Amino acid sequence: MKENSLGNSGFTLLELLLALAISSIIIVSLYSVLNFTVKTCKLGDEEDEILLNGRYAIEYIKREIKSAEKIIDINMIPDLKKEYENNIGFIIMRYINDGNYKYNYSTYYLKNDKIYRIAANMNTENYPNSNAFEGHNQIAEYVTSLEETRINFEAKLIDLTFTLKGEYTKETRFNTKLYIRCPIVY
Repeated sequence: MKENSLGNSGFTLLELLLALAISSIIIVSLYSVLNFTVKTCKLGDEEDEILLNGRYAIEYIKREIKSAEKIIDINMIPDLKKEYENNIGFIIMRYINDGNYKYNYSTYYLKNDKIYRIAANMNTENYPNSNAFEGHNQIAEYVTSLEETRINFEAKLIDLTFTLKGEYTKETRFNTKLYIRCPIVY
């Protein structure tokens, strides 16, 4: 700072430019750190969401398979396979007898990166037609594939495999193998 002849003190142009340059560097650095922190938080939140979705879908379907009275090949209801092409390949039949219905038939399919459960309730063991299936309850999101889900009717094994991927995360596979203890219709 220099004093002028009137006794006023002030900044020179060089000091002012230097102060602006230093403060700009500090602001840009802080913005970069903040931006990195926000992206890291989004990534962590998305990874948590994918893990929760994958685990929930696997456990939900496993629980329903374990409580099944029968596992039925989806080809037994041909229109259902045509209408929901990207499905898990089998239908789970459970005895419910809630006063209105005796049997619940359910299956799962993939659409728009989400797994949906559809179900039909019946009073007889006759297979429902594809129009009877309704509900479309969303079980999980971020699902990119369930193509590796397989059922081996002869060995009585189900291999549930889902691939999930978010906007910021890499693909994550969820896999479990189940032995079918109930009768199988194929």
